[in-house]
Amino acid sequence: MNAKYLRPFSIGLIALFFLFVMYQFTKSNEFGSANEENPNDKAESFFRTQSDGFSVDPFYLESAKSIYSPDGQFLRFDEIIAKAKSGELNLISELWNLRRQCPEGSTREQCHEYIKAFIQNEYSGEDAKKLLNLLTNYLKYEEAMVQLDPSSKSYTNAERYEQIKQLRRKYFSKDDAELIFGLEEATAEFSFNRKNFLDETKNLKADERIRLYEDYRKKSFGPYYNAVVSREPQYDKFETEMDLRQNELSKLSGSDRETKEREVRIRYFGKDGNERMEKVLREIKEEEEKITKLELEETNYLKNNPNLSDSEKEKKLMELRIKTLGSKELAEEYTRRLEYEKTLKNSGN
Repeated sequence: MNAKYLRPFSIGLIALFFLFVMYQFTKSNEFGSANEENPNDKAESFFRTQSDGFSVDPFYLESAKSIYSPDGQFLRFDEIIAKAKSGELNLISELWNLRRQCPEGSTREQCHEYIKAFIQNEYSGEDAKKLLNLLTNYLKYEEAMVQLDPSSKSYTNAERYEQIKQLRRKYFSKDDAELIFGLEEATAEFSFNRKNFLDETKNLKADERIRLYEDYRKKSFGPYYNAVVSREPQYDKFETEMDLRQNELSKLSGSDRETKEREVRIRYFGKDGNERMEKVLREIKEEEEKITKLELEETNYLKNNPNLSDSEKEKKLMELRIKTLGSKELAEEYTRRLEYEKTLKNSGN
């Protein structure tokens, strides 16, 4: 639990690598097979030839009407902006949703023509112009992103992410950058500074620490806070509280600690949920006790029988594992896990 909580969040590297992979995917000559006739070739692509990026061939305008047909009704322009500002809507995810609906065989440029046509069909006037401007600038930014080397080790994750933010400001105004990347950047800032908060509050009482942690989240996420909280899984909330209480819990006696942990579990999951979790915890504890016993028995046996051949040693260890763990299947699984851990350890040297 603590490892998850304290693990650094490499969002700068992840964002860069994700965009690099996605760009390379769409940069390929087509979304589908190169051997099939491409009906899009009948239409002229304005992606490169029009400086304003707003002109769309009639072929795309007509085709987009059947490609992008809403189950209900598309969001109005003001709803898109409001939801993006609050973090309820991720404009980049929505772009990828539209990309996935492009006809098979569409090139990267042709797919974007379909999307531009959809915007012009669905929105009008200044609303359409605003959305098309966002799209055009994002496509330029996306291309520029692949010039950043994700394998470079000369920067920390925070420094790398700052580079990405600066690159974004070359293609977007401050307001537009916040509209598209605001929640992501707030999440990154929260993650990069989280360890400082944990260190500064580690000696506070648990209830006070939890209260300050929520204040810290509100300050970090600002207008996106409600969206973040509404999407947060219940178990993540529980795990966060347990981690924030860890220092205090470690000072309690065994029975007092179990009582406090049970109280928190019931608050998040109810009595039935707590009973299910306690059953799992008992099973985990029993398994840990078996493993501890097995490790001791194996160590003693090997110590007392140093001259065994490899085959004799493996045979006897397997017998011990079956006896202690209860079945051949569990013994074999345990053996595979030991081999895997040994491989990982050797590969790290």
